[in-house]
Amino acid sequence: MPTADVNGQKIHYEVKGDGTPVVLIAGMGTDLSFWEPLVPLIPGYKLIMMDNRGAGRTKYSGKFNMLDMADDVSALMDHLSIFRAHMVGWSMGGCVATEFSLKHPERVISLTLISPYMRRPSRSSYAMFAAMKAVKEGASLDVLSMIVQVMCFPESVFLKRDEKGTRNIVTPFGSTIQGIVDQMEAVDAYDGRKLPQRISVPTLWIHGLSDIMVPPEMGEEIASQIRNCKHHLVPGAGHIVNPVTYHKAMLDHFKKNG
Repeated sequence: MPTADVNGQKIHYEVKGDGTPVVLIAGMGTDLSFWEPLVPLIPGYKLIMMDNRGAGRTKYSGKFNMLDMADDVSALMDHLSIFRAHMVGWSMGGCVATEFSLKHPERVISLTLISPYMRRPSRSSYAMFAAMKAVKEGASLDVLSMIVQVMCFPESVFLKRDEKGTRNIVTPFGSTIQGIVDQMEAVDAYDGRKLPQRISVPTLWIHGLSDIMVPPEMGEEIASQIRNCKHHLVPGAGHIVNPVTYHKAMLDHFKKNG
């Protein structure tokens, strides 16, 4: 897997396909494999996926913030000789994509925000803090995995698991506990509530209507401030939205604006 030595960090990334570039930025605790279900659904594009600081195989040092991660995106694009791209961010990745779009609007063809927020949700932060505290005090990382699943998936997912008797499914993290802690600190320190009204690039907002990690109204706060922001709301979907439910809207967004 390739690594780019940029901004004093070693950013692990992957490029798939050919065509107009699309940068995919994952959320807290997830590595670039998060995008695997989406990749075959948007052919004809060059997909650039990366592990943020604190995730996957990226080697980083010290504390960081959203602007640092946005600068990593810019530096990686320079490393790959890519000037402009469609920018897609999920959850925390939406904060990074927003910061990049404000700092480098000339480099953004379009912006897509999936399950985004301007300020981290207090209830979700409370649950994550408690789970991470338990892990740091000796509990298995599986505890954090279970809490994250509860916050990210809708009731229908757990009903199906009950029917199958698969209650104790654990989803591996694309990060270490220290990486998650560092990302969580960056999220807690972030406040982008004055930023959306400054976004000038064509924007698509995607959100699951059953999202309890980041309630849809938090995404609406962003979308309502962006001129001509397009909406794609998915009934029954949680914080992790199945790309089958939104890839056509995303492709339409790409084609219309690039």
